Amino acid sequence: MLVLLGVSIFIYHVGLGIFHASGRKPLPSFEFLYLAMFLCGVVWWLRAETRDSPVTQLYCTGLFAITAWPIIIPYHLLKTRGVKGLIPLFALIATFVFSKVLGAVIFLSFSGLYS
Repeated sequence: MLVLLGVSIFIYHVGLGIFHASGRKPLPSFEFLYLAMFLCGVVWWLRAETRDSPVTQLYCTGLFAITAWPIIIPYHLLKTRGVKGLIPLFALIATFVFSKVLGAVIFLSFSGLYS
């Protein structure tokens, strides 16, 4: 599930760079699908993680994922895996940063050609 989350982050931000490079605004459906995919990925990942660990499952994972995912993910990873749990968190952050940089490179390369 972590891979699904990383892929959705990567596709969205590279696609956002392509939209901006072409001079268009992203479609509302593109934004909605990313938000839905991201939240579903977080919930499915948390559920898969709690099955294998002694940590009790959250009562309503969807509500917590929507409201407090930046707090829940690091807390859960530290609670279940200790310091090694920060490796997947840094992998998600690296995916986000790399996709933003790639989107910016795409934007700059295409905007330089058309201006």
